[in-house]
Amino acid sequence: MLEDIKTRSKKAAKKSIIIWTIVILVLMLAPLLAPLQYLIGPKDLTDVKNLDYKKYEGKYVEFEVKYVFGSYMEKISKNTKTGSRRTTGYGYIVYNYNDNSCFAAYLPASKKSTMDKLIDQAEDIYFYGIEGTKSVKVKGTLKKLSGTELKYYNETVEELEEIIPGITDAAVLFYVDSESVNRVPTIFIWIIYAVCIFGLIQIVLSVIRYTTGSAQKQIDKFISAHPGTTEGEIDSDLRAAAKVTDSLWAGHHYTVWLEGVKVKMLDNTKLVWAYYYRVTGRQNISQVLTFDTDKKKVPINISKESGEKLLGVYLQTQPHMVIGYKSEIEKQYKKDFAGFLDIAYNPAKNGDYAQAGSSSYGTDSYGAGGYGAGSSVVELVDAGSDKLEVIKIVREVTGLGLAEAKDLVDGAPSIIKNGVTDTEAQNLKAQLEAAGASVTIR
Repeated sequence: MLEDIKTRSKKAAKKSIIIWTIVILVLMLAPLLAPLQYLIGPKDLTDVKNLDYKKYEGKYVEFEVKYVFGSYMEKISKNTKTGSRRTTGYGYIVYNYNDNSCFAAYLPASKKSTMDKLIDQAEDIYFYGIEGTKSVKVKGTLKKLSGTELKYYNETVEELEEIIPGITDAAVLFYVDSESVNRVPTIFIWIIYAVCIFGLIQIVLSVIRYTTGSAQKQIDKFISAHPGTTEGEIDSDLRAAAKVTDSLWAGHHYTVWLEGVKVKMLDNTKLVWAYYYRVTGRQNISQVLTFDTDKKKVPINISKESGEKLLGVYLQTQPHMVIGYKSEIEKQYKKDFAGFLDIAYNPAKNGDYAQAGSSSYGTDSYGAGGYGAGSSVVELVDAGSDKLEVIKIVREVTGLGLAEAKDLVDGAPSIIKNGVTDTEAQNLKAQLEAAGASVTIR
């Protein structure tokens, strides 16, 4: 059983690698190739003469700007809650000296002092013939002016015509939007990069887990922290465990589940309390919270239905545990842990709490024939000479498939049934012994 869990962990790691690779490729290529284009860089149009602006419309471009004839627009945002206003950016009329044309450029307010210097520089060259040395690279999507922006641009150009004759003929109706790449907002591209970096980290971690056998390391770590526990013992317990979900098994001694590629394990004998916990809203949480004798809390992410099923298994197989939530239970857990343990390890007292807090969990038998309503454990010590007959009986009483039943028999000593009544245990023992097997009940 543990080998199957290890295999599942490797498959989950492989799946994670594939999924994140696809996600990164889609994010980098899908939004008009903008994230990839941002990495490659813009098309530099500074030295292009007789520039056909229309040809580069919607593209990520760059101009080296030395002269600015002024601002034609100020963009202001208003805080709807406070009513405060602030300038977020300006539209400038820029002179393309190599092409002898003018176009617009929209830049954030943080660039205002730089652009003001280029305005002063334009006045120096035009009125005094002093050529400037400062320049700034303007990058962004080349877009066509429209609407209110076009109106303000034309009005400003007409005003400048009185000072700079011929500017009306030189002006083109395009602008560089410095806050977008290939029409995609730059902030969105940075979000994509953040997701891609996270994805790359996940790929690296998954590759490491896939190649180094992290599942085995996690199992070894658990065994190291629980002296006397062996992998064979865990495997035997899981073979007769209740399969709560496709990735979670609750045995008589251990609870094991896969969380992504990680193998998580609990020693059921140390658990003292468990209940279902759910939060809805901005942050959706659905968990079974478990607590052990060291007051360590371990959450198990699980749906409500599966969570109640898991608690039902605990209710039937772990009589020492308090199952369900009540405020007085939590109060005693926090303020009088010794008294809480007296409840947890006293079935007579615990029964009152369990029934009051967990009546909805029912008393159905959970798993593939693994658990009943009793406390006896049927263990196959040796299959004997007639393995086929033993396998047939095991399949009948557990509901396992042929391969699983064969593994259970071949792996003897192994637990066949867990938490059954003494009568059921004796009947099963008689069946197996009649087939030549050696069986013990505990």
